[in-house]
Amino acid sequence: MNPQITTQKIDLQALIACAQKPEMDAKGEVLFWKDPYIAQQMLKAHLDPKTDAASRKPETIDKSVAWLISQLNLKPGSKVLDLGCGPGLYTIRFSRRGCRVTGMDFSQNSIDYARMQARQEGLDIEYLCQNYLTLDFDAVFDAVTLIYYDLGVLSETERLELLKRVARALKPGGYFIFDGVTENSRSKEKLHRNWDLCLAEGFWRPGPYLELFQAWEYPESHAFLDQYLILEESGKVSVYNIWEHSFSKGKLYEELTQSGFEGMHFWSDLVGSPYVDSSQTIGVIARK
Repeated sequence: MNPQITTQKIDLQALIACAQKPEMDAKGEVLFWKDPYIAQQMLKAHLDPKTDAASRKPETIDKSVAWLISQLNLKPGSKVLDLGCGPGLYTIRFSRRGCRVTGMDFSQNSIDYARMQARQEGLDIEYLCQNYLTLDFDAVFDAVTLIYYDLGVLSETERLELLKRVARALKPGGYFIFDGVTENSRSKEKLHRNWDLCLAEGFWRPGPYLELFQAWEYPESHAFLDQYLILEESGKVSVYNIWEHSFSKGKLYEELTQSGFEGMHFWSDLVGSPYVDSSQTIGVIARK
């Protein structure tokens, strides 16, 4: 069978321009997770218990919440804020342990699901559909969490702004808990280009599209970029930039100290694995 020939034209110059190495922290499509279709795919990924693609597996989340409650000595009534809470996988577990919990996420789809789950369990969890970069509380919380490498998607300017807002939201002696990746997390073999033709429902679109993937390294900024160019049948090209900044203990210490934190402790993860120089990930508890 011969392929169907159409008169639809592709703007190759636009595609070539998109394929060039982007500038550091270039944004691409803004707020793509609020797209109704992509938001549904994100929710499916968050809730898939067999993969760590968007959220960690349920057994890992259980261990993490139990370990954090023990480490931070959280009691029934302790106030916890979970930034980037998604569908409430951590908030609901903190609430079951008696904490007074607030969750914040920019995806209305995820917030709606989280609220539904809380109602079904009879849990009093406050959910805010809000960009956590606009966080505005003053000495309210005993602990603030930002889990699953979210800090690493932000530029340094955004990180420092968020850290200052988190510090202000915490009570004196409160804790900020987050994780990230180290420079050991990527190898040169992962820096590549690839393409994939999706003929049916895919992550980015419900219909046919061509996905062009590129991985870029920015060694001077300790950052990586996963870039997805999505070419639709209409010829439209959309660019999705997924940034990942890697951290060392020294860099985190510098940024946290600058933002008003002290008493930092480092692990390889947020279930209490000791940190070693070869760790690919890093978990942090910082005290205000």
